[in-house]
Amino acid sequence: MNVASETTRSLIVFGRDDARKTHASVFLLPEVEAAESAARLMGMHSHRVEPGEAPEIVMRLPAGKLFDSGRAFVPFVKSEVYARIATLAGVADERDNGSGDDKAVDSPENASAGSPEAVAGHGRGDGGGGAAGGNDSDLWAKLAVGDMVLASEGPDEGYFEARIMKAKAKGIFTLKFRDYPDAAHVDRSYYQLGLIHPRQLAKK
Repeated sequence: MNVASETTRSLIVFGRDDARKTHASVFLLPEVEAAESAARLMGMHSHRVEPGEAPEIVMRLPAGKLFDSGRAFVPFVKSEVYARIATLAGVADERDNGSGDDKAVDSPENASAGSPEAVAGHGRGDGGGGAAGGNDSDLWAKLAVGDMVLASEGPDEGYFEARIMKAKAKGIFTLKFRDYPDAAHVDRSYYQLGLIHPRQLAKK
């Protein structure tokens, strides 16, 4: 959920992770200084935004979240949004060096993509069938503790890689987000989870 205001000073924290995926979020006063420290700790960039500056960018960004560890939750954003943030902050976009493999964050090939297309893309088996067809629905019945899945942090957030920590009754699973170890565990029903293609899992 975005909480930015056109009349409030805010801070954008942004950067690419080790997989070159794009992250960005906005923090409001009084969290600006703490968010700047979190950005430095995580090796990310930060840019202070004055009231009324670039509202077309700021108002589209998800709200960040600070942890007691000094780090922060900075969700995925689409690559085109990230490029606009980098331009606004005067920071060079750290793409892969000459690889030309800078996939958009919403690409179905990206296991941590924050889009419905990603969930659909990773809900397919090797045969390429959709999760709603044939025996593919049985894949969710095979989920077990230790499996990596895709789950949403909230109604307005994207889907992130999470590991199943506990299986409960009625198809409920307790999950831990892989890239955010300080975040609280969450419970999700099996039908709220996306599956990751076996080929992607083999790369991890």
